[in-house]
Formats: sequence, C-alpha cells, structure tokens
Amino acid sequence: MVVHSSKERDSHIHTSEEGTLQESSKPLCILSPEEISQNRAAFLHDLLNTAGGLSGYLELIVEYDDPVKMKKYAVSSLELCQFLIEEIQYNRQLLLAENNILNLMISETPTKDILQLAVLKLKRHSVSKGRTIEIEEDAGVVIRTDKVLISRILVNMVKNAVEATEEGGNVLIGSGLFEDKIRFWVHNNAYIPEEIQERMFQKKFSTKAQHRGVGILSILLLADNLGAEVQFESTAESGTLFFIDLPLDEVK
Repeated sequence: MVVHSSKERDSHIHTSEEGTLQESSKPLCILSPEEISQNRAAFLHDLLNTAGGLSGYLELIVEYDDPVKMKKYAVSSLELCQFLIEEIQYNRQLLLAENNILNLMISETPTKDILQLAVLKLKRHSVSKGRTIEIEEDAGVVIRTDKVLISRILVNMVKNAVEATEEGGNVLIGSGLFEDKIRFWVHNNAYIPEEIQERMFQKKFSTKAQHRGVGILSILLLADNLGAEVQFESTAESGTLFFIDLPLDEVK
C-alpha cells in the first residue's frame, strides 16, 4: 500500500532499494498566485450560494404569518448567518497564512473536543444529508495547539470524505498516538484511482469542477503553519484514509 504525503508536493521523494522513503530538504512552498485566485473564486462561490439561501429564508419569514413557520425559517436563517461568519473567518486565516503572517492561538485542548466539533459542524451541513459521521476512537489526550486551525483542517478533511461517500454511507473519524505524533484521521469507503492519487498533492490539480479544487491545498497550507504533515492511502479493498500528524511535543 502506498502512503502519499504532503511533503511529496514540493520535495522530491524516491524509494530506495530497501523500499524506504527518502526525502530531500526542499521545503513545502505556499500556494501559487493561480491557486490563490482559485481559492478566492471558490470562497465567493460559496458565499454567494449561502447569501442566496439566506435571502430565500428571509423572504419566507416576511411572507408567512404562521409563527411556527416563521420561527423555523428564522432558525435556518441564523444557521446560514453563522456559516457565513465561519467562512469569512476561515478565508481570513487562509489569507494570513498565504502571506506568512498567521499568528497561532495556542491552547490546551482535548482531542475529543476537536473530533466532536468536526462532527457537529458537518452534521448540520447539507453535504452530509443521508450520510453518517461517527467518532470511532479517540486518543484521550490534551494537546497544545491552535484549536480553531486544527478544527478547520479536520472539518475540511471530513467534508471531502462525505462528498466522496454515496448516500447511505458512513464516514469514520478518530485520533490516536502514532509513533512520536498525535494523529487525526478520516476514513470513507470510496477508492481514489491510482492516477488521481499520484497527482492529489500536485499544484493545479483538482478532482472537482472549475474553481472548486483548492480544498486539499488549503488543508496543506494550514497544516504547514501547524508544523503538521498530511498523508493519505487508498485501496479498492479498504477505502480511503486521510490523516494529519502533529508533533508529539504538542501533547500534554
């Protein structure tokens, strides 16, 4: 089984005669101007869709006199407003990260809280309709990291897995101690063809429609700011596993 690493993106990785991975010292580079432009287009696309949905709910509130229906649409409007705020905050973080001026807010956070937050956010998302997201295991430790940043990375990983999962399918997430690291992982049963696996971390590559393929690159950018590494493996038999490893010295 081949494990693909985010370090492959801008460092030359080859296999020695013994089969071990060898890595050059070339550092991970930040997003290119074209990737940044695509990210902005994706952000505006999501923003416009959400604003349109919010406008529709507000119109229904104005139209109906039924208090029950009005409250229902008001609650949906509040959820969309919260989503808009979170998207704006997320893209602000990306902008700061792209310019190397992102300040980390380090705090002590239980791994369980990070997992539960990811599940909560995605369960309320329309992309999760007809699909289940479950926490399979938790390391049960407290880590010192930027809770918001690692949560955003994990939410994006889970969202990608949910989008690749057929209706009625299941996505599993968890955390655990792995060698000298703390690992957060996301699994779904979908298989990524080998030709796509080889290009997954490459620039200008997307499995999505135009202006919709910067999710993985954004994950890599934020993970790089945490000093973390993103990897994945995918087989037809066991599905796809994405994981992010944080240094063990982040663990309390």
